[in-house]
Amino acid sequence: MSIRLKHWLKPSAAFMSLTLASCGGSSENPLLSDNPNRPGVSETSGGHGPDRPFQASDLRGEKNFAHLINTFAEGKTEPTPWAGYWWPYTRNGIAAGGMDGGSPAGKYDAARGHTTHAQEWEVKNHGAGVPKVQQWWGHCNGWCAASALFKEPNQAVRVNGVNFGIGDIKALLTEAGMSVNADFFGDRIDVDDPNSPKYWDTIPDQYFLVLTNYIGKLKRAVLIDRYTGSQVWNQPLAGYRFDYPKPSDYLGSSPDAPNVYKIQLTSKIWWLDDGVAPDVQTHAFNFEEDDPTGIVQSRVLKMEVWLDGPVQFGADGKITSSGDVIVTKKNDSYIGGTWMMGEGYLVDAWPDYMWVPYNLTKPFDPEEDYVNPHVETEWLQAHLLTPNGADDPTVTPGRVEAAPYPMPSGYPWGYPWGYSPGLPFYPGGQPNFPDPRTRFPGSSNMPSNSGTWPAGTPYNPR
Repeated sequence: MSIRLKHWLKPSAAFMSLTLASCGGSSENPLLSDNPNRPGVSETSGGHGPDRPFQASDLRGEKNFAHLINTFAEGKTEPTPWAGYWWPYTRNGIAAGGMDGGSPAGKYDAARGHTTHAQEWEVKNHGAGVPKVQQWWGHCNGWCAASALFKEPNQAVRVNGVNFGIGDIKALLTEAGMSVNADFFGDRIDVDDPNSPKYWDTIPDQYFLVLTNYIGKLKRAVLIDRYTGSQVWNQPLAGYRFDYPKPSDYLGSSPDAPNVYKIQLTSKIWWLDDGVAPDVQTHAFNFEEDDPTGIVQSRVLKMEVWLDGPVQFGADGKITSSGDVIVTKKNDSYIGGTWMMGEGYLVDAWPDYMWVPYNLTKPFDPEEDYVNPHVETEWLQAHLLTPNGADDPTVTPGRVEAAPYPMPSGYPWGYPWGYSPGLPFYPGGQPNFPDPRTRFPGSSNMPSNSGTWPAGTPYNPR
């Protein structure tokens, strides 16, 4: 299942659930004219913001290269999206048990007097027994959306006699974020075929326009699948920076397309990580070259951007005028620019796709929709996101049921990573459990330039 962007200036107001559900699946606003600084949550079947639907007539966009590079050469999301855990299926998603024996889903059910069955649904639909489950399946898309749409939880609460830690609250918000309305740029790669147009449909010109318009101009969160290949690892961007181009970076008009003018750019993007403890707190982001906490990761991307007019430099080396950035269609593919990258080719290169969430959606069919229908956003906001928590007097609280062990589906690896029968699991509680995204030397399904694996030490080259 995939969602295609029709044009960078015509983003699809896409309903996304299964498409992004793996990680490990918009002048004031450049594309949306009413531009709330931080989109509110609206559990409607579609639309932009809590009060009115998204409409094609809302579309706007800055596209002059000189203006964008001079004004928005760097930008960061405000507030910074928060780091969070990705709740893998092989550990039963948000039904994974903590050191106290209870899972976020189980605690939620208990606080609601077992009028909901979030834990049961989670194990069945997001658990280790899901047929053909793969180790990288998880909730990274839900975490990304939640980190963009909700303020980071920063305190534990007690509701109806049930203790919810910061990690529990983040987990429930992550589940609520599994289904959102969003602007979507590019197609998800589902087969590792470098000849597929999907490998190339997140084009440099589109990448430049999305970053400078959304993050640079609006400070809005942009989310990416950072894994260029078929696996899906959604991450929220904290910021970006384009090195200012020098006159020597300007290549002039193209010999085979004299109305196309080319300029080389180097950029760096920073994103928040999901291989962290569930209750981690996110520090302020300020374009750090290296983050000793490991919460912020980064990557350098090199590209050639195409314009529809020449670039003029002043005596001081600053660009004084230019054409507009080009995004056009050829056959069924969008073109505009060329990626100039070799290292990490088809894996850790350009984003597979980019997306900007603007509200949550309510499940249509509890039997088929990808978001846990028992986790109600309104209840989370009223009781868990209220300072110090707020009891729900409409129910009689129940006992927190023990989190079930992740039972393997039998395909293809048996028991999941980080699980030994008879041992409780809490993400981060067993430091020697390898992260399934970690690359092993000689692994057939991971890049060969993966480094080494010191005994008992997780190696994460991201």
